[in-house]
Amino acid sequence: MSKAIQAQAWYLANLLALPGLSFLVLLYLYLKYVRPYQGEIRDQRDLELSEDSSLPKMLTLTQQELDASHIRSAFWLSVIGGGSVIGGCGLLFLLTGNNAKAWVMIVLYFTVLHTSFVLWGMFNLAKAWSSKLPFFKLI
Repeated sequence: MSKAIQAQAWYLANLLALPGLSFLVLLYLYLKYVRPYQGEIRDQRDLELSEDSSLPKMLTLTQQELDASHIRSAFWLSVIGGGSVIGGCGLLFLLTGNNAKAWVMIVLYFTVLHTSFVLWGMFNLAKAWSSKLPFFKLI
């Protein structure tokens, strides 16, 4: 199993099953495979258009670049997702107080945001299985 698939699987485990432990594994993968990587990690935005500007040229990547791109994407999505869920729910609680309407908004916010990040992870896992780059360029 490639590191790209492992990273996306750990990202989904971070969201669905083992939040703390899975994030530590993602952090380890990030520090081991992405941080020391000296080359630029290429991804979807780096595709060059062909001469007629209608079809993108095929971008060839090494397995190391593909793995590093997926690991970076999974790690930063975990950081951004965790920050936005915890920060957003906390901010909603502080702004609205402790009443029934506030809790409805907090649960709705959490559910929509969490589900969005899970779907994003499933999409990126499918991309890793097919040896394609993750969908969005992150940091």
